[in-house]
Amino acid sequence: MNSTPKPIPVRSEVPEALTWDLSPLYAAAEAWEADFARLDEVAAPVLALQGKLDSAEAVARLMAAETTLDRLLERLHTYAHLRHDENTADNGHQAREARIRARYAELAAACAWITPELLSHPEEELRAWMEDPRLADSRRTLQKVLRNKPHVLSASEETLLARGSEVLSASEQTYSLLTNADLSFPDIPGPGGETLPLTEGTYRTYLEHPERDVRRAAFETLLTTYGKWKNTLASTLSSTVKAHAYMADVRHFPSALEAALFDDQVPVAVYNGLVDATREALPLFHRYLAVRQRALGLADLDMYDLYAPLVPSCAVDVPMEEARDWVREACRPLGEEYGAALETAFTARWIDWRENKGKRSGAYSSGCYDSPPYLLLNHHDRLDDAFTLAHELGHSLHTWLANRAQPHRMAHYPIFLAEIASTVNELLLTHQLLGRNPAPALRTHLLNHLCDSFKGTVFRQTMFAEFERDLHRWEDEGTPLTAEFLCEKYYELNQTYYGPGLTAHEAIAFEWARIPHFYYDFYVYKYATSFCAALVFARRLRAGEGVDAYLGLLRSGGSRDPLEAVAAAGVDLRDAGVLREAFAEFGGVLGELETALAVPEA
Repeated sequence: MNSTPKPIPVRSEVPEALTWDLSPLYAAAEAWEADFARLDEVAAPVLALQGKLDSAEAVARLMAAETTLDRLLERLHTYAHLRHDENTADNGHQAREARIRARYAELAAACAWITPELLSHPEEELRAWMEDPRLADSRRTLQKVLRNKPHVLSASEETLLARGSEVLSASEQTYSLLTNADLSFPDIPGPGGETLPLTEGTYRTYLEHPERDVRRAAFETLLTTYGKWKNTLASTLSSTVKAHAYMADVRHFPSALEAALFDDQVPVAVYNGLVDATREALPLFHRYLAVRQRALGLADLDMYDLYAPLVPSCAVDVPMEEARDWVREACRPLGEEYGAALETAFTARWIDWRENKGKRSGAYSSGCYDSPPYLLLNHHDRLDDAFTLAHELGHSLHTWLANRAQPHRMAHYPIFLAEIASTVNELLLTHQLLGRNPAPALRTHLLNHLCDSFKGTVFRQTMFAEFERDLHRWEDEGTPLTAEFLCEKYYELNQTYYGPGLTAHEAIAFEWARIPHFYYDFYVYKYATSFCAALVFARRLRAGEGVDAYLGLLRSGGSRDPLEAVAAAGVDLRDAGVLREAFAEFGGVLGELETALAVPEA
């Protein structure tokens, strides 16, 4: 494997075929400007109905006009944020995204009267209107309006909150610009004395480097660079937590956690149960870390050793063409329609493949009801990049199916469901590769990939979920979230999760500063619950069972509450047995890995 990345190109040096085609949104920036200029005109029919929602017919006209406005806003925002993420340092892209975010806030404030006015009618009257055929596509919206009644304020108060939304999210925006556009990292020394460019995109590559000195240098350099900004980043994180707590309080929720879980109707017991079950399973995780230490032949295991390949000879390059072929084959159990959509993703340039200077780090799927479901990648031809491709295509195909099966108001699915589709694709790819009867070394590598996926998606994300829960608890208790306090508490929690057998480098105390998910209002726990559900779905799909039920789940979009939707497809995440089943499966794969490595349990 070539472990030395090539220099990072500027955007103009990336071949067009490896970039996404945003022309289905707007052929040029001028077309975007023309639509942006139409916003007041499109909003006018919505605003004209204020004080006139006195019948099912009037509400139907409101819903139709609001949908037209929402679709235009989504289209404008999608184009702006995708262009921004191509090169976050580009001032024009920054300005365009800032303008649409500001207009979103302005129009949200102008429309803040809608929910209070609807709720000014007796519940019986609203429920009667909901039966009108003209409101069939809006019934789910109105049901949620009624459910939210205890947390909806007066029209004037809702307007004030909407006008303040941009201010309340400013700390998250500051964090994003600082870490994606302004923050840079020193080069690190390579194994032959050369210098290696360190970015968020190359960081993972260096953590997989066979030379431990390279891994350590990347780890220390990246995290200590964040550490230099620890006070600024503690301030942005503290401000975000305060904003979450403030919104929960004014909307009459007992806590920010309960406010965040309310829209998905997820009981706090599900969140806390995940943390409790994961803590109970930590001895199994510590057993895996001990296996990793012995397989690597290390006297001590540190945080920068957690991604080093246990079978270095199998850490081969996986070119994009091969990664595409693997995903095609892995997803065959999902049927012809799914396979045809994959081909469209590849041929219609839904994907922005390569890292370039200023490009947003990581990977995601994003789009709107009237656009393809685009994928942002930072692909470096590694095995992990093939799995990232499968993961993000899971999101995009979920969106593609939901958008075609549901009207606009019910197509957008909650994040709670999103990670199921992406993780199922990763698991299908893993087992597809294992099913080829690979050479012993590659089989070992894939078994370890499964264990690493469980480590990263269940144990690590649950640790983040616990830290996020603590952040908000500390805020409620009046504890200042200073940089020193956050570093101390994060290091302590890291020690608990990774156990006494791992020597944790002191720089891990700064890791909280580079986790953008802490700004997303209780997001990360959904990775872990989704992974556990995906294990069950993937096992069934490999056996040719439950395909229609699974695709039905994806097509359901946001037409029902997520726990209910998953249960209807055959997996009830309110049942602790699902978590126990997931940890038991991890233990089974770990046993296979121990046998393959000939490193029996200590």
